[in-house]
Amino acid sequence: MFLNGRGCGVHQDRPLACRIYPLARWVSPEGEESFGHLAAHPQSAGVYGVGGKVIDYLEDQGLMPYFEMGDRYGPIYRRMVDMLHRFDAQANERRADFRRALDDMSEGSIGSPWLDVDAAVAAYCGAEGLSPPESVETTIKMHIEALGAWLDEMDAEDEPGKCEEQTDRN
Repeated sequence: MFLNGRGCGVHQDRPLACRIYPLARWVSPEGEESFGHLAAHPQSAGVYGVGGKVIDYLEDQGLMPYFEMGDRYGPIYRRMVDMLHRFDAQANERRADFRRALDDMSEGSIGSPWLDVDAAVAAYCGAEGLSPPESVETTIKMHIEALGAWLDEMDAEDEPGKCEEQTDRN
């Protein structure tokens, strides 16, 4: 969809997945980072080789700010996954199915209103009587704060035995 006569029409604004391809990045819970190579996409016209260093590729693609943002959201993401697992122990095994279901949603749908940073921050500011942030940096900090507050509410609602009751009803 973004290809034009000169290649990628959104090259400067491409997301992390496009920037890092064909590499994959893994970060362990202890913060240890490693990289691997993904199989080439059958429709990719990219050139693959073994000459070069990973760090040079990462710098050339401008990946460090994306990694930093991922690292900032990492703890809240892990907390969400842990909470999901508490509510439904088999949920982790069905994550791929959940992702496919989100991908299949019609255009304009979103899996969670919390994924829309601007909407989530606006709702949080409204509920807390705060002024909307003016900078991207403050917006991101407030988004992570709003997600944490939401998870705190979920934790407060979680009573012993409640998870098992909810799972039994599903």
